[in-house]
Amino acid sequence: MSHDTHIRFLLEPTDVITFDNPPPWEPQFEDLTSHSCQSRRPLDPPPPCFSTPSPLRIRSRNFPPFRIPAVSDKLTDGFRILYPRNILESHGLCRSDWVRFLQDLGIAARLARDGLSAIRSRKPITPLIPHRIFHSRSLGAVYDGHFARSPVEEVRALLQIWNQCALERRKIRVSLQVRPIGSSGKKSCALIVESL
Repeated sequence: MSHDTHIRFLLEPTDVITFDNPPPWEPQFEDLTSHSCQSRRPLDPPPPCFSTPSPLRIRSRNFPPFRIPAVSDKLTDGFRILYPRNILESHGLCRSDWVRFLQDLGIAARLARDGLSAIRSRKPITPLIPHRIFHSRSLGAVYDGHFARSPVEEVRALLQIWNQCALERRKIRVSLQVRPIGSSGKKSCALIVESL
């Protein structure tokens, strides 16, 4: 195998990216982590990129996969707000869309930690009990508690919505990678961004 062939092989976008097999390069990032907003709910209102049309012509597989790391070993701290302008603008994702996306993931993880969901309704359930033995609000909380998602599950569910509604039609897919850190029980999280 020649040296040039080896380099092309390393940069193939079809390679599987894992924590043991990191991406061979990183794009030029604009770090916007300090601009992170924490006071709104994800998907409320829906992001503008859900309804704006994608560019007419987007090249397939025009960048190798890259990683966006979490801020810390706790998913509830969110992800670093890194914007690879040269890559995402050609796919029709502006800076505000990408910042909103990364912020929504962190907010969703914090809501899940508190037993709430950014995706589905959390209205108390009013049961049809003839004598109203139990207060309906407490029954709703007990019922919802059985279906609460972990922060990882909630982030993955929100990723699925973003992928389906905005990213995949722009030939981008984002997935969550989680791996244990030694025997401490802590986990390291990162987003893997790939071109379709």
